[in-house]
Amino acid sequence: MTEPGPDGTTSDDPNPVEADGAAPPVGGDRWPQPESPGPGPDDSGEYVTAPAPAPAPAPAPAPGAEAADAGSGADPGDPAGVVGSAVAEGAEPVPSGPVHSDHPHVSYVLRVNGVDRPVDEAWIGESLLYVLRERLGLAGAKDGCSQGECGACSVQVDGRLVASCLVPAATAAGSEVRTVEGLAGDGAPSDVQRALADCGAVQCGFCVPGLAMAVHDLLEGNHAPTELETRQAICGNLCRCSGYRGVLDAVDSVVSDRATHASAQEEQHGGGEA
Repeated sequence: MTEPGPDGTTSDDPNPVEADGAAPPVGGDRWPQPESPGPGPDDSGEYVTAPAPAPAPAPAPAPGAEAADAGSGADPGDPAGVVGSAVAEGAEPVPSGPVHSDHPHVSYVLRVNGVDRPVDEAWIGESLLYVLRERLGLAGAKDGCSQGECGACSVQVDGRLVASCLVPAATAAGSEVRTVEGLAGDGAPSDVQRALADCGAVQCGFCVPGLAMAVHDLLEGNHAPTELETRQAICGNLCRCSGYRGVLDAVDSVVSDRATHASAQEEQHGGGEA
């Protein structure tokens, strides 16, 4: 009787040869298969996995060992017994280093619009804009970008125009800070503020405080600027409503009004002397 070979074909050779060329032992037609080290299949043909052996029980401690450990004050987290021995000997604990706050606070005084304004327990990283608005209640300067790009937060520090959102408030202590609220006295708008309104340089009004500060800063150093000089002075102030034509007209109006007023003053003083 012939049996199919490994490739499914039959052979009449009484001594079949395996694929590697070796013949099976005499008296058999196949090589004996190695026994599986694990358990064999059950009646259903499925292999059954033997359960894992149970862990060996931990050895019981010697009599009196627990009492000795309790009396020695040993710490499981301190196998060397360093801490336990130090405590047992009454040694002073090692002092920890100083605690540094991630947000240190400082107190200082800002001189704003001629008045000393104390600032107590403020985070050292607060900007001048934040302190003016949130701590001192001067909301004229606006937070338009927090990056010094829009000019809405412009104020003067010691006579110099700055973006208050970029100035740490603590560094302005001891300096003279001037905001848009300090441009005019007695609660009346300044001539620059009136001109901005009269010339239509105002729509939403968000940029106007910064523009007013920029124009005041310009006219303090240049009493009769050209249009180009005015454009250069306000180039750091962004306006997305009315544009800049009204601002240029307002500057011309202020320059003209101030010149007229100065001439009238000169004539008045000259006539009195005559």
